[in-house]
Amino acid sequence: MSPDIGKMIRDARQARGISLRALAGQVGIHFTHLSKIENGQDRIGRDALAKIAEELGVDPDLMLGEAGHQSMPFRLLGHIAAGQPIEAIEDVETFDLTRVFDPHSHFLLRVRGTSMILDGIKDGDLAIIRHAHTAKNNDTVVAVVDGGEATLKRFKKVKNSVTLIPANDHMTPMEFPASRVEIRGVFVGLVRTEVKSSRFWQ
Repeated sequence: MSPDIGKMIRDARQARGISLRALAGQVGIHFTHLSKIENGQDRIGRDALAKIAEELGVDPDLMLGEAGHQSMPFRLLGHIAAGQPIEAIEDVETFDLTRVFDPHSHFLLRVRGTSMILDGIKDGDLAIIRHAHTAKNNDTVVAVVDGGEATLKRFKKVKNSVTLIPANDHMTPMEFPASRVEIRGVFVGLVRTEVKSSRFWQ
């Protein structure tokens, strides 16, 4: 098992604003065991890791692959036409998300809600997040306000004020003193998980 799996769990947990004790209780393991896992001092079983991934909204395949439990990438079987018919299957090649996004510097979060719907980010999608503690104006970020639950919003900073802007006409921007807002990551891509309209954005 890679020693980085503990860091991946810790980063995803902190990005969600979930305490160590709370996550341990939610997945049914002792918090001291989880602490050792996060610090690379103990191993974790496949079932427990899958529960943690589900609780954190992280793609379990990515975590299982990083932990050495699963290594087979997706197979890309060719092209399919949305207009004129073509050969249903052409060339077989593998597609590994980790070739595009380094799992040591990125993590996945399951989107909940529709606040970013106008940016094409839907409820249930997997947001690909790059670890970061700073952001540029107009970046879409994972932000935590007052140590609470994480939120995905567009970022704008003017002097000592930060505005978190939804991409939804029915929601209003939220403005806070910069000292109250902590950046946990920057949105860099999307995995659509709907069966009828699966797509990958970068």
